[in-house]
Amino acid sequence: MSRYLHWARWAVVTLAFAIVTSGDAQSFRQALQVLDSLDASSVAFAEMSVNGRVLGSTDADGQGTLQWDRTAALIVTFSHVGYGTQERILSPASVLKDGKWTVRLMPTEFRLGSVSVGRSAPVQVFQRKDLHAADLLVNNDGLWVLAYEHPRMVRAQSDASKEILRDVRLVLLDTAYREVASCPVPEDVFGLRHDLRNDVVIEGTRHAFGVGRRGDDLVLQVFGLEELRHAVLPWTDSIPGWVLGSNADSTFPALDHLALASLHDSARRICSVVDTFMMDLFRSSYKYMRGSDKVLAMNLASDLGVDKEVVAGYMTGFSHNSWYRPVYAPLFVVADTLLVFDHTRGSLRKFTLDLIPAGEAPVYHQAKAESRYWSGRLLQDRTGQQVYALFQRNGVAWLRSIDPVSGVLGEPFRLQYPYPEKVQVQAGRVYYIWRSLGSLQKRTIYRESTPISD
Repeated sequence: MSRYLHWARWAVVTLAFAIVTSGDAQSFRQALQVLDSLDASSVAFAEMSVNGRVLGSTDADGQGTLQWDRTAALIVTFSHVGYGTQERILSPASVLKDGKWTVRLMPTEFRLGSVSVGRSAPVQVFQRKDLHAADLLVNNDGLWVLAYEHPRMVRAQSDASKEILRDVRLVLLDTAYREVASCPVPEDVFGLRHDLRNDVVIEGTRHAFGVGRRGDDLVLQVFGLEELRHAVLPWTDSIPGWVLGSNADSTFPALDHLALASLHDSARRICSVVDTFMMDLFRSSYKYMRGSDKVLAMNLASDLGVDKEVVAGYMTGFSHNSWYRPVYAPLFVVADTLLVFDHTRGSLRKFTLDLIPAGEAPVYHQAKAESRYWSGRLLQDRTGQQVYALFQRNGVAWLRSIDPVSGVLGEPFRLQYPYPEKVQVQAGRVYYIWRSLGSLQKRTIYRESTPISD
């Protein structure tokens, strides 16, 4: 009887193997379901491996099938990010005993070290132990630095409000902020300027200097200050067929933005900007002149072909009044539009590349809530063409981008160091000069990245 039962059991096992092996005595399949042990939800794409060799993974519903070609038992490891691993033995006997597997993975908790979340510190891009950074200009050549040993203390009365630098060196840093060239400037210097191509120019006390490269050396090309102030600085940008500039004069409360077609030797006026309130005061100077001075003003006006009241404004030195403010109405090229920020009217005036008016928008940085802290300066990133308004309050400075269509201000970007100087923006990065108050550190150039550059 016992022998009969033994052969019966053997027959049942043989029949079961025939069912699960799909016609191949050495090929087995094991269906399975992988679940989260806490909420019984399916664990999709759980990895199944043997001795580090991946056999497959579950589908989006957490289901899968194992197949192997050996009758020897295997230890299958189930793993998934965020879960602990689990092992199951896969053997012919387990197929008969367990049927479809249900594998439950226990979620694991990962504890990360504490992380300080915040903006990165400003990057120091230029510091010398022997020289201060006085001025900077960022363009396609790299970072130009005007470095000096000490300022000139004795100066002419007409230059009393200007910083004059002695023992100056011009230093060029490449895009990795490595010093690649430098040269001394042979006279005292007011600062760095740029032409319409954004190339660097030095304004000295007696001469102006263009800057060229000869191998690894910098070469200064001397020309006159009058040429700098009347033929270089007035022209600020260009568009196809036109060079753009203005006839702005700090002593006169009006200006014209001009476009010069040098190939045709012709010019067009883009628009005029007039501070009407200041102009009325300027012209009223004629009323308060003595009779002999009025006669002189009329004679000069006749000789020059201008209005006698305009002559009177210059004769009386109107621009030297403490309450006089020059007109500030910069023009910027943004894509296919010319933007004129007419602060006398509180209007952003737009023009096409054909110099045709294309509408206006409000100047929001002059609104009551913003104008108290506006520094009076606009900056343009010449690479990205974005225009920014610079604000300051109690030493804290921040930038806000200006929408070229609506004039609306973007979110503030606060500079981390107080009282920054010579702020510029290039390729989404802000450059400025700063020195810690009361420290012996030389004036240093720092860089911060705006959200646009990140």
